[in-house]
Amino acid sequence: MKLELVLVDDDEVLLTILEKMFLKVRSDVKITLYNSGQKALDHLTNTHSVSGKRFLLVDIYLNDMSGWDLLDELTKRNDAASKVFILTSSVNPIHLETAKNYSQVIDFFEKPISFDKIHRIFELIEKE
Repeated sequence: MKLELVLVDDDEVLLTILEKMFLKVRSDVKITLYNSGQKALDHLTNTHSVSGKRFLLVDIYLNDMSGWDLLDELTKRNDAASKVFILTSSVNPIHLETAKNYSQVIDFFEKPISFDKIHRIFELIEKE
């Protein structure tokens, strides 16, 4: 089963760094990068997950929509295949509480992302 990760962040440099870090931990992962929530939604609409599940790492603050807007759209679409990790520089505790309101959200991680956090993400994915 090929694991699919969709990374959504408006910081393109960070996306490149994250891609390299994730691939260093697991080279067998298919990673798709999007600097826009809408582009990520278009991808999810136009492609189907080979394994039946795909995992998104979504920043709360995007240029075209918020991570919450993206989650709201996934909810409207009844997208059961997409599981989400929130990835944010926000330290606002309200955001952690908001994330708990979405059934698609597996966990919430604050930036910067470390290799320990990446290992934790893969552990959580294995439990899904």
